[in-house]
Amino acid sequence: MRSMLILSLILASVVASLGLIAPSAADGIIIVDPPPDVGPVRLDESLAIKYHRVDVTVTNQIATTRVDQVFVNDNPWAAEGTYIFPLPEGAAVSDFVMWVDGEPVSGEILEANEARAIYNEYVRNMQDPTLLEYVDRRALKASVFPIPPGGERRVELEYSQILPVDNGLVHYSYPLSTEKYSSRPLEEVTIRAEVESRDPIKAVYSSSHNVFIEREDDFHALLGFEEFDVLPDRDFEFYYTISSEDVGLNLLSYKEPDEDGFFLLLAAPNVEVEEGEVVAKDVILVLDVSGSMEGEKLVQAKDAAQYILNNLNLKDRFNVIAFSTGVTTFSDELEPTSKFEDGAEFVDRLESLGGTDINRALLKAMDLADPKKPATLIFLTDGRNPRRRRYAHNP
Repeated sequence: MRSMLILSLILASVVASLGLIAPSAADGIIIVDPPPDVGPVRLDESLAIKYHRVDVTVTNQIATTRVDQVFVNDNPWAAEGTYIFPLPEGAAVSDFVMWVDGEPVSGEILEANEARAIYNEYVRNMQDPTLLEYVDRRALKASVFPIPPGGERRVELEYSQILPVDNGLVHYSYPLSTEKYSSRPLEEVTIRAEVESRDPIKAVYSSSHNVFIEREDDFHALLGFEEFDVLPDRDFEFYYTISSEDVGLNLLSYKEPDEDGFFLLLAAPNVEVEEGEVVAKDVILVLDVSGSMEGEKLVQAKDAAQYILNNLNLKDRFNVIAFSTGVTTFSDELEPTSKFEDGAEFVDRLESLGGTDINRALLKAMDLADPKKPATLIFLTDGRNPRRRRYAHNP
């Protein structure tokens, strides 16, 4: 587990070092023209964003992005202005609509020079250099009719783009960082991405966010991200690699003149393998049954343990260690999967009582591990020590 954590940290550092993270393209923003008696309003003082939902479909490197976004006017005055969405390079807009009192309002596509003129004008008037990073891009523009105090405007947008393949590596970026200019935290941010490829997908990785990743088979991947009450401060990025080899290897290197270089190596096997190719492993479950685990936490830990025991491969071996003040083991040695039902009964009988001696439990688990076979140690605990918490005030 420690080695996997270190690998993740190294991978994140190398991806950043290689310059693989695309520059911010800016999500859609509404630049407000306040009434004359109000004066200039900065981006982070104008409108709030209620929710932001993004649905992405990638089919053979063609990415279609659907955006659903709601702006809210928390100001005591009516707000109107211009909606601008800087488009990714090569993107084609297939649908855009802004809803005003139940009626759709269309937008227009601006070439880069037209969009640049708008940005420069607002930078001069608002003295907000933030907008300068969005020049030199085509943009979608729509007029925002007055939004009454407390009123909302919903924007729906769909665009497509071709994701280039660089040495078997495919990169997708969604510009999310400008949501930090909402006048208050967003109630909800959700991003869902489905990837389908004619070539086997190997590694799937997000360099920007902690995402849920599900692999149905070698040709599909599902990514999910969700946060509430948040001001996003970075763009959403993910990468995946494609290869027809049994083990996909992708190497990228980067070197500044007169400096040491960096390289990124991604190695990933097929998701689906033949039964005879499955490597037998040892699985050691370590369950915390101390007093702090009483109730729902112990129920959840037991359910997780039962699931693992019921999904062992035929040639695997296992053991279960329960710990609190002391340590109790299901067996003195690793057992074959034919005894998983006995292991499940052992888990069912466990009760929460006593303190938390994590060190002793870890040492016992390490003693059981066979250095000649792959071993997986799964630790189920809340990490709390009731005894230590009770006497924390007494040095």
